[in-house]
Amino acid sequence: MRRSFARWAVGVSALALCLILAGSAAAQDEEEAPKPRIGVTLHPYYSWVRNIVGDKMDVVPIIPANADPHSYQPRPVDLANLKGLSAIVVNNLGHDEFIKPMLKSAGQENLKQIEPNRGVPLIKIHIDVPEGEDASQVAYNSHSYLSITSGTQQIANIAQDLGSIDPDNADFYRANARSYSKRLRRLLGNALAEINKMDTSKASIASVHDGYSYILQELGLNVVAVIQPRHGIEPNPRQLQDTIKRIKTANANILFTELDYDKKYVDIITAETGCKLYSLSHVSGGEYTDDLFEAKMEKNLNTIVEAVRDTQ
Repeated sequence: MRRSFARWAVGVSALALCLILAGSAAAQDEEEAPKPRIGVTLHPYYSWVRNIVGDKMDVVPIIPANADPHSYQPRPVDLANLKGLSAIVVNNLGHDEFIKPMLKSAGQENLKQIEPNRGVPLIKIHIDVPEGEDASQVAYNSHSYLSITSGTQQIANIAQDLGSIDPDNADFYRANARSYSKRLRRLLGNALAEINKMDTSKASIASVHDGYSYILQELGLNVVAVIQPRHGIEPNPRQLQDTIKRIKTANANILFTELDYDKKYVDIITAETGCKLYSLSHVSGGEYTDDLFEAKMEKNLNTIVEAVRDTQ
C-alpha cells in the first residue's frame, strides 16, 4: 500500500512539474512573441498610429526626428529601420519621396503600404508641365494632415488597415481611433466656436506655405496669396514682387509664416504690405511623441483664432 501511494505521489509530482514547465514555456513564448512593427514616414503619422495601437504594436519612425522630409537624403543606417516591418504608413502625395528609393534599396518594394489619404478630399495644385507633355496632369497639396477633419478621416483609414494586419485587436484599434478623433474634433469645435463670433470678412490672409490651406479651409478662411512657390524653394525677386503686389491688391492684413521660415523675406513682405505676422507649425519636426500632432494643431488653431480676432 505504501509503495503504491509512493508511486502515485511520484506520478502526481511529475505531472505537476510537467504542467508547470509547460505553462512556463507557454508564458515565455507569449512574452517573447514579437509585436507587429509599423513604420511611419512623417511625424503626424507617428502620433496617429501610437494613439491607435497603444502597446499592441511598435511604431518605427523611418527618418531622424529633425530631418526635413522634403529634402531628406537617406543614409545606409536608415535602411535598418525598414527591417521586420509589417507595414508602413506613407503620404504618397509627394511629401515623403525619400521612401521610394529606401524601399528599393532595402529590397522591401512589396512591403504593405498604408495610404491614409484614400477617399480624403484633397486640394488640387497647379503644376508647370513642360511643353509637349500631357497638360492634364493633376497634382495635390500633400499637406492633408494639416487639418483636423482630414486627419480624422485618415486616422480611421489607418485603424482599418491595422485591423487587417492584426485582426485579434481590430476592435481595440477602431475604439482608440474613435476616442482620439473625438479629442481632435473637440479642438476644432472650440476654434470654430470662436471664429463664429467674429466677422471673418475682415480677415484677409496671405501665407508663406500652401500647406496651411487645409486648416484654414476647414475654418472657412480663404488665402489670397501664397509666397513660397513650393516648400523649401525660396521665391525669386520676380515671385516676391508678384506676391507683394497680390497681397496689396487683396488688402491682406494677416501673414502666416512657418516657425523656421527665412526672416528676410518675411521682413520685406511685412514692411511692404503692413501685414501682421503670425507663426504656424508645419508639424514635421521635433521629437516623435504621442501628443505632438494634438499639441501642435491646438496651437495652430489658437494662433489662427488670435489672428482673426486681431482684425476685428
